[in-house]
Amino acid sequence: MISRKFACILAACAALTLSGCASFRNNEIAEVGKLPDVSGYAQKPSVFVDTHFFRGEPGKAQLEILPIKDKMNETIGRTLNESALFSKYSFDEKDRTGSDYVIRLDIYNHGNEGLAAVAGFISGLTFTVIPAAATDNYTLEAKLMNSAGTLINTSTNKDSITTWIGIVFLPMIAASPEKAMHGTLENQLKLVLKELVESGKLKYTHLQRLQLRSLAG
Repeated sequence: MISRKFACILAACAALTLSGCASFRNNEIAEVGKLPDVSGYAQKPSVFVDTHFFRGEPGKAQLEILPIKDKMNETIGRTLNESALFSKYSFDEKDRTGSDYVIRLDIYNHGNEGLAAVAGFISGLTFTVIPAAATDNYTLEAKLMNSAGTLINTSTNKDSITTWIGIVFLPMIAASPEKAMHGTLENQLKLVLKELVESGKLKYTHLQRLQLRSLAG
């Protein structure tokens, strides 16, 4: 296990030091675009978001990666804020009980570590004469619960990014691995939110501003 991890680290260091590195989103999920407009509703629900980032496939033994959690929450928070679907969102555990909903997001990063290590190692040793690529898969499992903890909905989707090592001009036309990863996960979360609103799983007050204006008049 130690030698395998060392090989992965050595491969990454050699390849990234000696070559160009660029990532491309594979767009297994179509770009979601704008989310449903709920601005006409008088009240929006609040939500507590419980996030977990794992290395490993869903349903198998995984390792939770805690150092990346804050960075992932930045992306998730930005997506929630731009969606305008909630009156308030929080990652703070103390807000769990006071929120209308709880969304648990389990993000799994999985791929062929052996293939990625070998590919990167070959590219590094050949001074990038032989380009190499490795694919990272991201599976998002989302669970929606009400304030009592009752499960309302579960959804799963998957996307991936491919990182090329050894083609020097690629960084000029592609994203960094971090940017590609966050862009992919943002789109996966937007798909979850879109489905929750369109299926009626998220409840909004049915009294709309138009009705309020009519009453005021």
